[in-house]
Amino acid sequence: MSEQAKVIERIRRLMALGTRNSNPHEAARAVMLAQRLMQRHGLTTEMLSLSEISESVCQSLSSNADKVPAWLNSLATVVCMATGSRCWFGWYAHTSIQGVNSVRRSLHFYGFNERPEVANYIFTVLQRQLKVATDAHMAGYRRRRILIGTLRRRADQFREGWVAGVWQVLQSFAPTEDENVVLKRWLCQRHAGEALAGLNVRNAGRCRGDRLARVKGFLAGRETELHQGLDGTLVPRQITAEGNAHD
Repeated sequence: MSEQAKVIERIRRLMALGTRNSNPHEAARAVMLAQRLMQRHGLTTEMLSLSEISESVCQSLSSNADKVPAWLNSLATVVCMATGSRCWFGWYAHTSIQGVNSVRRSLHFYGFNERPEVANYIFTVLQRQLKVATDAHMAGYRRRRILIGTLRRRADQFREGWVAGVWQVLQSFAPTEDENVVLKRWLCQRHAGEALAGLNVRNAGRCRGDRLARVKGFLAGRETELHQGLDGTLVPRQITAEGNAHD
């Protein structure tokens, strides 16, 4: 931890003491000490707010296409809405074990305190569960003579329906107006000197049986549970939007 980070952490503790302490004299002294530290180190209230924002990156996406599948974009959006986070899609350089270089998709969650970590966790779990559900659904078509293009469209329709069903399970957790202002400023600083390109999204194509696939996906998504760990094992407590856990 840098010296500035240590100072900011001390200021936060003093501010918390100043707002929670029932003794008015001790509370006033804590706030005064916090203000002195801010003046001494040239820190502003906005800088303190920006320091509360963190970033968590997922580099294991189901698609590395230039046009992000609508279901993948929707899944990221749903997770953000459930955790009070924000996100953007990016790229990163990847080198395989064989030494082959490639460019892959990344998903960056950002928000206050532990929210991005929680968002990344939930996204990773849901993405894995979606793959399992899609594979199980598509297994029913293996013995039928169906065009590959039709199979792909049905899979996408199932995924889009599944994400819509998952949204029925999660609860919305929106940042406050003040938090949104700080989040926008942080994002501008994070991408200072570089423009965020618009996201190209590919919607699921129409095909025979697409409506049925979407409905089945929706029903399967509604049955999704989030108490499964990243390694596939069950954990005793369920993740909530705030990053806490409850039985």
